[in-house]
Formats: sequence, structure tokens, C-alpha cells
Amino acid sequence: MKRLFRSGIYGLFIVMVAIMLISRPEMCRANEFDASLNVMGYDRNVAITINGVRISRITGGRSQSVRLFLADDPGIKTLAPAMQKKMKELFCLKKGENTIEIIFSEKGRPRAPGLFTVTIDSGNYKAPVLRYSKGPEVKKGKAKGTFAIYADEPAGFKTIIVE
Repeated sequence: MKRLFRSGIYGLFIVMVAIMLISRPEMCRANEFDASLNVMGYDRNVAITINGVRISRITGGRSQSVRLFLADDPGIKTLAPAMQKKMKELFCLKKGENTIEIIFSEKGRPRAPGLFTVTIDSGNYKAPVLRYSKGPEVKKGKAKGTFAIYADEPAGFKTIIVE
């Protein structure tokens, strides 16, 4: 009976440690780099370029989102060659300073023009890293800006508003 009790205590301890590690992953490893580009442009043609790399998956006309990776991420080398070629444009970010260019124009004659927004988000940040928006009265535009992104939100961080 003592042996069963002792085994139960050890088992309970292991379960409690596992729950702590699952609920607080920062205890067992540093945060991984995490970023996504989100575009809401239902009535717009859109072109986005980050660090000189055109993100061809973002075209506008609807809500679109893509995950972005670091240019030097070794994960791309684990993909099959055909997939590496297809995914290469998404490996465009640098830790720290990055550049973005946003070009948009009205698409056809929208019945109910809406707000056009571009954001870059990170799961490790409390607020978007970058935000750009234009009202429905703006038919076309072009903007350039810079933003910094890291694996963890830096102290004193504020969202970059591109004008």
C-alpha cells in the first residue's frame, strides 16, 4: 500500500510539472519568432513589398493573411525543393529594422466601399507591430515605412502607424 501511495504522489508531481510547462511555455524555452501580414481590402487591388520582396499572395479584393518568417530561418531548408521555391517570398523578414511598401487602387466600382487596412501582427506582442489604414474615400495610394520586429515585444513598444 505504501508503494502504491508513493507511486501516486510521484505521478501527481509529474502531471503538475507537465501542466505548468504547457500553460507557461516561456518557462521551458524562449518565444519563437511569429509574424503575420493581414490585409482587409475588399474593393482594392493591393501590392505589398517587404524588404524588397513582393508578397504575391496578397492581391486584394478580399480579406487575406499570410504568415511571415525570418529570411535566415533554417526551417525553409527542411522543405522539399518545390515547396522552398513556392514559400521563399514568405521568408522576407529580418530581426529588427524592416521596410514595407504598400500600393493600392480601387477595384472596379464598389457598391459599398470599406476601410482598407494592413497590419503586421505577432503573437508575442500585445498590439499590432504595424498598422496602415485608409477610408473608403481614398481611391488609390502608395506608402512606405519602416518597422522593427523581434521575437519578444521590446519594452516601451508602440505600434508603428504608416501614413
